[in-house]
Formats: sequence, C-alpha cells, structure tokens
Amino acid sequence: MNEPSTLLDSYDLKCLICSKSAQGFRFGIQSCRACAAFFRRTTVLNRKYKCVKRKGNCDLNSEEKLSCRYCRLKKCVDLGMTTENVRLEETAEIVISTSQSETTKRRIRDPPTIVDVSQIIKKSRNILEMYYLPDDDLYKHLNPLQKLAEVLKKQRAPQKTDVIFIESVNFLEIFECWEFQMSQTAEWLMNAQEFRELPNHEKLAFFKLVWAVWRRFERYSMSAEVFGQRSYDEKILLRSYDKAARLGKCSVDYSAITSFSSPRIAQLFGGKMLEYFDVIVKPFIDLKFNSIETSYMLAQICWNYAARRLQGQTMAASEKFLAGIGDNLHTFYQEEKIENYAIRITKMMKIVNSMLTIQLKQESTMDVAMVFDFFNVLVTDPDFFRV
Repeated sequence: MNEPSTLLDSYDLKCLICSKSAQGFRFGIQSCRACAAFFRRTTVLNRKYKCVKRKGNCDLNSEEKLSCRYCRLKKCVDLGMTTENVRLEETAEIVISTSQSETTKRRIRDPPTIVDVSQIIKKSRNILEMYYLPDDDLYKHLNPLQKLAEVLKKQRAPQKTDVIFIESVNFLEIFECWEFQMSQTAEWLMNAQEFRELPNHEKLAFFKLVWAVWRRFERYSMSAEVFGQRSYDEKILLRSYDKAARLGKCSVDYSAITSFSSPRIAQLFGGKMLEYFDVIVKPFIDLKFNSIETSYMLAQICWNYAARRLQGQTMAASEKFLAGIGDNLHTFYQEEKIENYAIRITKMMKIVNSMLTIQLKQESTMDVAMVFDFFNVLVTDPDFFRV
C-alpha cells in the first residue's frame, strides 16, 4: 500500500534565480543557499550594484549567469524576494555592527575552537561499511518495518525514567551526546536493506544529512513516552538515558563556539526547539503511537529528507523502501484489528510534514549563521553540523 506523499513532493528542486538545485523556500521563493545568502547580504549591508553590460537584462542562464550582481538582484526582486521577507528578528542577532557608519565591521574574536569529528566519522564509517545484522531468529522473521521497530526498542531499552534534571550544560557535553546518538542513527539505518545496498559514499552522505533530524525526533518522542503530559506542560526534553532538561530553565553555555550571549542564541534557535513540543510531543501524548508507528514516521522523515537532497540512487531507493514499509504498516493494522486507522496515518503524515518544514527553516537559519560567521568554530567536517 502506497501511503500519502509528504510535503516534499510539492517542492520544485530548481532555484528560480540560477536554476541550480534548491534547498527550500527562502525569502518567499524557491532558491538555493547561495542565492539566498546573496540576497540577504545585499539587503542587510545595503549594497548597490551596476549592470556589467549596462543594459539591465543579462542572461542569468548563461555560463556567466551570476557574474552580474545587479541583474541577479533584480531577478531576486522580480520573482518575489523582498526586504520584508528577510527575517529581521534573526538577522538582528547575527549582523555584527559597531556603529551606524560601520555596519560591516566585525568584532575581534578569540581564535576559533576546533571541533575534530574525525573519530566520529571513522566510527560511523565502520558501522556503515561493516555493521552486521543480528542473525537470531527474531530478526530473520521480521518484515522491514518490524525490524526497524525492534532495533529502536533495543536502543531505547537503557532509557531511565528516574532521570537527573540538569540546570546547566555546555557545548562539549552536548557534543558528547551527539556522538552517541550518531552511532545509534547509523545502526538504525543499516537495518534497512535499501540503505545497505547504497554505495558507501552515498550511505555516508545520507547519514550526514539525517542524523540530526533522527536525533531530534527520537528524543522528543521518547520524552513524550516517558513523561507524558508533563513533557508538554513543563517542556521536558530527554538529553540522554539518564538526564533531562526543562527548556527555558536550563542554561546552555555556548562560549566555546560563539561570542554571542546565550539569550541571543536562544532567540535565534530556541523557538524551533519549543516548536517540536507542539509538532511531536503533543500528538504522541494524544494518540499514544506505538513502536511500529514511531519507526514508520522516523523512516518517512529520514528517507524523504535524504532523497530530496541527494536524489539519484537515494531517491530510487527511497521510493522502493517507503512503499515497502507502507505495506508493512497496512499489514500491522490489519493483524492488530485496528479500525479507522486512516485517521492515524493522516496524523502521522502531518507530523512528518511538519518536521520537514521545520527542517527547511533550520537550514535557512544555519545558512545565515554561517554567512555571518555566527559560530567561532572550525569543524573538520562541517557537513555534519549544517542541519
């Protein structure tokens, strides 16, 4: 049974400005990161350009398509990009100025923190290239969706309910949690045959794209399962197997990677973290999704997101894999004699689409942060942290 398509089906994959691959809606139109960043810089820094050919109608589809900044900006505006669409509440926290006459001057900062992810990459590659599936009879007789659900349950088994509530945390402690969750993501992905059959370089690219969104969905849904209504009311988020935090009551020290204050960082990124409580936690509390349904949503999010970004072999594998687990879900509902399950599927796909929409916003926010050097950090493989 083919399940309803996700929101990604409605996105044009071409940037309307330069015709290259787009990465979402930015400032009102479908565009790539480069054109979005160009428009933002031009708007924020109030830059003025002249047409290189002095005609104002340069062919932006030619090989020299982006050489004329005047015509590039003109096309941005003509297609609907406006200064009103530039998210000023975010930009204000990122643009560094010392006076009205020196809006582009940047503050002197300490040497950047080096974040070496080489060991994480090595560990992840080992999992992606040499991970062996369990050979016990339980796993052999499971269908693809059941297998993912069993793996997820096994990974979540050590989760404690009597966790410690932390009131402060620093970036290095957060990073340590990420390292563990990356390994879990890689292992979970490797239990899908279509993923295992991808070339190694494609698997690694897939993994880099989805580990962060996998982590977010898994932790928020687990928080709903452990704390129920308290999770939503008190904004409780499980950080690890034995630690949790109440968002808004836990201070985060980012001084190792940025000179901006915690309140400014919270203003830029905190709203998205709170948004997940409405998108994930609330429906999980109301509908009490089981492990099969949780794994189905997790798979939909990861495979749709990766397919959109990588296309090619990943997109073909995604179509096959998602069709297969759609049939598995249908079989599960029939065997469990669950009636009117179309309503549950509709709710599940709403969560999936909402997660993907937030992810597009997250990309835009990270793009802005990178353009204006918001983070004073050098990552040995930046692709791991762009989502």
